[in-house]
Amino acid sequence: MTPVLLTDPAPRPLVFYLAMEEYLGSRLHALLPAGSREAFFLWKVPPTVIFGRNQVLEAEVNTAYCQAHGVELYRRKSGGGCVYADRGNLMLSFLSVDTDVPGTFAACIERLAEALRGLGLDALRSGRNDVLVGGRKVSGNAFFRLPDASIVHGTLLYDVDFAAMEAALTPSQTKLQGKGVASVRQHVLNLREALEQAGRPMPMEAVETYLAERFSAGALPLVLSQEQITEIEKIEQGYLQPDFLYGRHRSFPLVRRGRVPGAGEITLSLDVEDGRVDACSLSGDFFPLSTGLDVRLSRLLRGCPFRRDAVQEALSTLRLEEEVMGLTTVKLLDILFENNDNQ
Repeated sequence: MTPVLLTDPAPRPLVFYLAMEEYLGSRLHALLPAGSREAFFLWKVPPTVIFGRNQVLEAEVNTAYCQAHGVELYRRKSGGGCVYADRGNLMLSFLSVDTDVPGTFAACIERLAEALRGLGLDALRSGRNDVLVGGRKVSGNAFFRLPDASIVHGTLLYDVDFAAMEAALTPSQTKLQGKGVASVRQHVLNLREALEQAGRPMPMEAVETYLAERFSAGALPLVLSQEQITEIEKIEQGYLQPDFLYGRHRSFPLVRRGRVPGAGEITLSLDVEDGRVDACSLSGDFFPLSTGLDVRLSRLLRGCPFRRDAVQEALSTLRLEEEVMGLTTVKLLDILFENNDNQ
């Protein structure tokens, strides 16, 4: 992998690095040295909550706590769940010209788990997007596909303030129960503690250096110029627009929720008038494989009788497994018409 370095290493908000991923991803073929297909970089941010592209901010985040404690809030363009990060967390970005996103996603997570095993830890890739050590989460990851590149980014908990994490995040009890825990703190582990328990204590800087060397394998770095940084800052502004940050969410009288193994939390909100669907919205911590699914669902379902057979027929032209990782039309129909207690 080709490491990416900034000429201006000044502290920056999280959205700068998301914009940096987009900038690099859209130019990978031109920027990478001949024969190279992948790039990566490591970064850190002040206390920040990052929520997924399809999540509803108010349902995932304790906004009052974040405002009172100066925790920044940003939405990313990848799917997945809500994440808390601070200076005790390492953020990792992997970029590839391979557009097989699920394959690239799994490979990057396994590569991180393998690197942690190189430190003497029993690190394992788990579920859709996690790396566990001793059965507890030390890393969560998400992906985002561009026309000619795949972006995988994730967290690596080194010495994160778990009390702040627990106060800032408000995951559903269904999600916690799905992981077999009662609280956020029960589910996570700091790498610093794991390394100490393994008899291999390492400062954060040493872990950062180890990962940089492990992933670069001696490749020469790609150093971004000030002109390129200026272009990244222009992309960054898109993440700060209120419509993107907060989303355009209307109130729907009918809500169906479910958790699908391999896909995540799925919420379908509907407006049904005289027995027919008038509008709908899809949200959750799932991983989309394409863009515009919400629009396509609304178009296909508008005017459709709210019955399982009718909805199934309306969605017959939609290959949902190619739109959302781990989701099928049958599983979506089960949420709509069998989980009616989850309203």
